Amino acid sequence: FVGHPLNRAYWTLLYVLMAAAIIYWRFWVPFYRSMKVNLKVEKVVVEGPGVVSVIMKGKHLDTLNAQGGQFFGWRFLSKGHFLMSHPYSLSAAPTEKHLRITVKDLGDHSRSLAFLKPGTRVFVEGPYGAFTAGRSTQPHVVLVGGGVGITPIRALMDELKGGVQMDVLFRASKEEDLVLKKEMDYIAANSDGSIRVHYLVGPRKNHPMDAKSLKALVPQFADSDIYICGPEPLVSAVRKAAEDLGVPKNRFHDEAFAFHKE
Repeated sequence: FVGHPLNRAYWTLLYVLMAAAIIYWRFWVPFYRSMKVNLKVEKVVVEGPGVVSVIMKGKHLDTLNAQGGQFFGWRFLSKGHFLMSHPYSLSAAPTEKHLRITVKDLGDHSRSLAFLKPGTRVFVEGPYGAFTAGRSTQPHVVLVGGGVGITPIRALMDELKGGVQMDVLFRASKEEDLVLKKEMDYIAANSDGSIRVHYLVGPRKNHPMDAKSLKALVPQFADSDIYICGPEPLVSAVRKAAEDLGVPKNRFHDEAFAFHKE
């Protein structure tokens, strides 16, 4: 019955339905939602060597139901940016009119974001991810960011403000890699002491991320929700420390990434 006309019709219908679903969810829905919110580049800000923030303005962005810590697939209506969607995390909590991403130069695509023109239309897919404040259950939270992995951590600082005690650990190789430092310092300075930011700058040997070191830095570590975003070696080290200190798996939330060339 393999070559039976009904069998061929059945499989043809399945392929058509699958193609229709892909077109609908991957193209039409993002296109429709993006046009509805009228999202456009407002400005591009240089945050440090090879790091830029793209600030986008639209209307009724709350209808996207995005949260700090999540990411979108981004397409910019500009040469080299529209045909392929690229995932970048929000680097500040979304507002009704603005979204922001902060991107490190890791290849041609991310490098060319620095040259986006104000008014460039933006198409988004998402939001995606469960790296959100709603997963927190404890009154104290430890946020750990490594390098450009600080971006979703920075957004979570906005989402968790208001009664939650936070220790933010920012791991970087050099001082110039501490992107968004000024605004993080501003948030901490205006938190009435509920937010503490620790900058761990230098070689790994100077800042071991083991159980003993993390407990010495943050005595409440074992009784906290842990959020971490950064390179896999950093995530693995902090995960091991959390296990050694008895942090339950449901209180460890991670986003790992690998540096790669595009």
